[in-house]
This record gives sequence, structure tokens and C-alpha cells, in this order.
Amino acid sequence: MKSAEFLIKLKGIFQEVIDSPQNTSPEEIRINNAIHVRDLFKKIGVQIKGSEHLPYERGSIFIYNHLNNHPDMIVGDQFQITLDSHFISSMLYTYYGNPGIRVTRHALPNEKSHQMYYDRLGYIRVFTESFIPKGTSKKTIKNENKLFYNRAVQELQNDRSLVCSPEGFSYQTQNSPGTFKKGVFSLASSMNPEPKIVPIVLANFDSLPEDVDYKCQIMPPFKMSDFGIYDPKDIRLNQVVKTINQRYKRWVKKLCVPDENFEKEIAVLQRRSKQKQQHQNLVVFYGSSTIRLWYHLQQDFPSYNTLNLGFGGAFIHSLSTHFETLFYGLHPKAIVLYLGGNDLSLGLSAREITDKIQTFIEMVHQKFPSTIIFSISIKPSFERQDLLKVIQQINQGTFALSMQLPYLYQIQLYEALLDENQQIRSDVLLRDGLHLNKLGYQILKSQVKKALEKHLSESD
Repeated sequence: MKSAEFLIKLKGIFQEVIDSPQNTSPEEIRINNAIHVRDLFKKIGVQIKGSEHLPYERGSIFIYNHLNNHPDMIVGDQFQITLDSHFISSMLYTYYGNPGIRVTRHALPNEKSHQMYYDRLGYIRVFTESFIPKGTSKKTIKNENKLFYNRAVQELQNDRSLVCSPEGFSYQTQNSPGTFKKGVFSLASSMNPEPKIVPIVLANFDSLPEDVDYKCQIMPPFKMSDFGIYDPKDIRLNQVVKTINQRYKRWVKKLCVPDENFEKEIAVLQRRSKQKQQHQNLVVFYGSSTIRLWYHLQQDFPSYNTLNLGFGGAFIHSLSTHFETLFYGLHPKAIVLYLGGNDLSLGLSAREITDKIQTFIEMVHQKFPSTIIFSISIKPSFERQDLLKVIQQINQGTFALSMQLPYLYQIQLYEALLDENQQIRSDVLLRDGLHLNKLGYQILKSQVKKALEKHLSESD
């Protein structure tokens, strides 16, 4: 999508909020706003990493490094809809069914559009150092801060997400983040029960959509108690905030580095592979994030000599590209594959993906003619609900292939994750609706174990 079209859509989103009937509640406006923003970002695409880190429970604090808008993205009297924060709200709506409550600054007297827009959305207002109207008393600022704390606590206790940038200002990606203020961290440490804080790292939202890829990475959540902070008056709080700030700087810098070929992840896996080069009776698990996130793989299969070579976001061609490097010197008795799911995002047909899977499996067999190959069927997920028919067709194609090739066996995961009405079980997936949770992995373990016990014993 070109910038001109993108801006027209933004202006439409702005105007819809401003023109909302007065009897429409702020929450209704926020939800409608999040839906339209989500649809807009779908057209340009945003690289999202780490969605498996989203807390399942509601009522978390989401912090982010606030980025400038490109100066061309003006919707009214020099007002800019902040792309990064709007994107986060739309993402939270997708995953939680509610966009949460954002913390936004008070408008200056000349910022009429800013005032009207955020008033209609009903967000929490705060004063920030660079945007305090002249003549505002310290008492007024103190009272507003108190209102912020009170309402933020109320929203969190009502299981709404709180979205806040700790900087109080926006920056260009290369200078992001700025210095964190301690306000939101102090808030978190004052609450009982203590909310989780989820860091969202952003890059490139300060550029035009046709010039760069917008990037978002969700980092593992934490609590202030993880740093030993249980009281907002703790003298160590300032240092802890500095530590979090420093981590954020590293995260942003790392997110900006192109790593299309998974070099860093592959290097780690290569070291892991070398440790197993002389091992016998090796069962290698290879594939995308479903394999990568199987953290208890070894514990789940104590009677097998297992090796996890999964890497996140892998396409079939990625798995093929890095196969020789990662499998060099290995002598696997069996290889368990999970592949094809990410290729759905490429707009390929079921036939095209099935053909790619077949080509890859035949390549593996040529390299290891005595090795038994297991292919896990692509799982159903809410994130890919509109592609379930395509997924089923791919799974059917791979199963048919397993009937033809004596060295290939299909592990049926798809059906195992459906309920009695053939609907996707909500209790087997993480909050992102894509990755397996603990129960999901227990089911996967059971399916893989049955296949290994049956076919590896037959081959002995």
C-alpha cells in the first residue's frame, strides 16, 4: 500500500472517531477503532515476533518504545495518529478481544484535533514534561498524576490491558528508546496482586509503509518482584528502571538488524548439532516454531536420544537451505518434521505447499536413506482459521504421500486438537491463537510417542 492510500485510510479512521454519535460509549469507539486499524495494517503487513510470550490472563501492562510518525502522516491541524500505539491496540484486540486502555498525554491548547480524538476514545490522560501548557500549576499536575494511578489500577483490576510508553516522548527508531520514567513501574510495584509487564519492542513505524518493514517483537513478560521490587518507595527502583531501559535499547538495536536467513539462530543450532555428531540412535526434531518452542523435548522422550533443531518462522525453503549445515555429521535413526505452516503466508495453494513438502522429504531421504521420517500434520489454529480447508488439503496430501513411501509416516496432530464437534480446542493454544500451550504439547507428545514406539521398534 502506498503512503497516499495509507494516509487516506488514516484520515477516515480519525474522522470516524470524531464523528461518532455522542451516545456511543468510549469502549465501543475503541473497539471499532482497533478493528479498522487492524484491517489497515493487514494491508501493509507487520513482522510480529514473540507472540508466544503474550500472557494468557488479562489485566497486564504493555510498555513500548514510542516512535515518531513520519511527517507526511498528518490527519488534521498538524495532528498525527500515532501508528505504533494504534497498532498495539489493534493487536491486543486481536488477541484479547479488547484493545485495552492507552495512556496519552494532555493536549496543548492549540491541539484541538488531538483533544477531541483522544477524549472520544476515553484514554487516560497524563502531563508529560515537553507538553505542559503554560501556567499549569504543580498542584494540577500532582492531581492529574493521582487520577492516572487511580484509573490505571481500576482498569487493570477490571482485566483491561494498560498500554503505556515509559518515555513520555517519541523518538526515531535509531534513537529509541528515550529515558524511561518510573511512573508505570512504580504503579506495577504498588499493586496486589502484581500485574505482569509485557515489553513490546518496535522499529520503523517512523517511516513510510512502502519504504521499510514495520517490526514488532513481544518480549517475555516480567514482574517488578522479579527485580526484588515490592514497594514503589524502594530506593532501588530507579536503578531497576535504568536496567530495563538499557535492555530495551539492546532489543531495539537487535530488531533493526536484518536477519532474513536466521544466521544467529542457525549458529546456535549448529553448535547444538555438533555435540551430537557421534551419537547413535538419534531422533532429530526439525521444523519451525512448533519444534523450536518444544522446550521440554528431552524430558518428554527420556528413552530416546533427541535433538531439537527447530527455528522460528522457518519456511520450507529455509529448512532446505540450512539442512546440510545443521545435519552435517549426524546419523539420525529418525527425523521428525514439522513444516508447511509458515508457507501458508506466502499465498501458495495446497498443491504447491504439498509439492514443496514432498520435494523436501525426498531430499532428506536421499541424504539419509536408512532414516525413518515422520511428518507432523499442520495444526489447526485460530490465527489461521480462514485457511483451515487449505491446511486439511495439505495434511491429506502428505498423508497420501506417506502411503506411497515406505520410509515416511504421518503423525496426526490436526484431528487431535479438535473437540467432539470438530472445532478447534481453545484450551490447547496460547493467547496468540497460533502456538501450542502446555496441554497442546502434551497432546503432541502423545501423538509423536505412539508413532515412534510403533515404527522405530518395527525397524529394529
